[in-house]
Amino acid sequence: MSPDVLVLILFLTVTIGCLLSGFPVAFGLGGAGVLVVGGLTLLAGFGVEIEGGNGWPVIEANSWRDLSPVAGDVYHFMAPSGQTLMAIPAFILMGVLLHRAGLAERLFAAVQALVSSLPGGMGGAVVVVGGLLAAATGVVGASVVTLTAIALPALMAHGYTSRHAAGIVTASGTLGQIIPPSIILILLADQVGAQFQAAQIAAGNYAPLAVTSGDLFRATLLPGLLVLTGFAALALVLGWNSKAPPSKPPASPPLAVLNGLAPPLGLIVLVLGSILAGITDTTSAASFGAMGGLILASRRPALIWCSLLFAALLFGWQALGAPAALKPVALVLYLGGLAAIGWSTVETFRSGVLQAALADLLRLSAMIFAIIIGAGLFALSFKAVGGYELMQQGFSLLTSASGASDPAQAAHLTLLYLLIIIFLLGFVLEFIEIIVVVLPLALPVVFSVPAEVLDPVWAGVLIALTLQTSFLTPPFGVALFYFRGAAPDHGSSLQLYAGVLPFIGVQLLVILLLWHFPALI
Repeated sequence: MSPDVLVLILFLTVTIGCLLSGFPVAFGLGGAGVLVVGGLTLLAGFGVEIEGGNGWPVIEANSWRDLSPVAGDVYHFMAPSGQTLMAIPAFILMGVLLHRAGLAERLFAAVQALVSSLPGGMGGAVVVVGGLLAAATGVVGASVVTLTAIALPALMAHGYTSRHAAGIVTASGTLGQIIPPSIILILLADQVGAQFQAAQIAAGNYAPLAVTSGDLFRATLLPGLLVLTGFAALALVLGWNSKAPPSKPPASPPLAVLNGLAPPLGLIVLVLGSILAGITDTTSAASFGAMGGLILASRRPALIWCSLLFAALLFGWQALGAPAALKPVALVLYLGGLAAIGWSTVETFRSGVLQAALADLLRLSAMIFAIIIGAGLFALSFKAVGGYELMQQGFSLLTSASGASDPAQAAHLTLLYLLIIIFLLGFVLEFIEIIVVVLPLALPVVFSVPAEVLDPVWAGVLIALTLQTSFLTPPFGVALFYFRGAAPDHGSSLQLYAGVLPFIGVQLLVILLLWHFPALI
């Protein structure tokens, strides 16, 4: 075995040891890379250089310089110049504001009043609320925990078995991974776009197509709806087979149902619609969503409805255009929107919602960007010891051994292997580490062919769906741990595993459907 392979094994061993030690992932990833590269650089400084199979030293005395680009990468993430990742804190703020304001309870009550009288309708209501929470928050952990608290008792009271109730709640909570606006799609778009452009430039295409988060939002809309529809149909069937008795609709007046459904739906439509229609970019839409979440968190119906009207008129103005003579009207609408934001800030501050949401925002944003920085250090360290070249050679040998006869077939086979690896890694790693660390190893091979042969957006949708599936798969699916933490006394782990298996089948069916029919994106 060559010394460079031994160095790579040492690197991966130290990384796995750091991750299994219970040390925070962000510091474990970056720290492992710095430890290995720093140790080998120190040995090289004393004259102990390790030569690779090509005769060149694996690590030289000045290899610490290979880590210096991390500062530029961090600036790329944080620079206030419209970078895609700047949308993450804004979407997080929108989600935590709506979560802290009790949006899920109001949504569940409204949807329950509409569909719970149907046989199995309670399960369908939980899936629908999970999809709406996914579009409003995009945070899987919050969705699973919230649905467990508000929907699990209702499902049990309507005759669902422990197994079926656990499966419906857990699966519905994972919809935040695939239904836009999703944090995973923002991170994935940044990585897929960067790797596609780099691979195309290396192949001689100096004007490659740009892959944006808006592209992935549009592409995942139909697959997300397919998954949601499949989950809802399965929940209805499980409710029917469980002989869950139809419930009487809650005694909610139509106005209460309208107040529970229309504002969050209006915010979702305006945020997603502005991105899909090309009116705004993802970052601007996320900022608008955060302000909309602040207004909804005020819980003032008059304020909410007036603000929704202002926003709809302004977006209509932007999309359709209006005569210059009506510019004073637009100014009045803008001033009215600013006044609504100020009023909402005062109301949410008085109720304590704003303080709690800002604390959640700082904690979650710091965690995400710390992982990104740590994963960036890991990736640079991995590259410094020649890991990228070895892994890409491994992918190339694997596709050659599989009988790939041309570059297009090799690219598709590499994508298939990548999906399998992502599915397995999703048991033990968060999606951020997988996206930032794992994807750069295989995507250069996947994207070495023109976009007409293998669409990068199609590949990104398949990766997102695979990550969502792995988060639900026993025994290490992350969503399962969220459910067990929120309902530790609800049945056994085997019942939970059995409950989610039918929903995993739905997800795999959608992945196979998209693999064979790429036009569905």
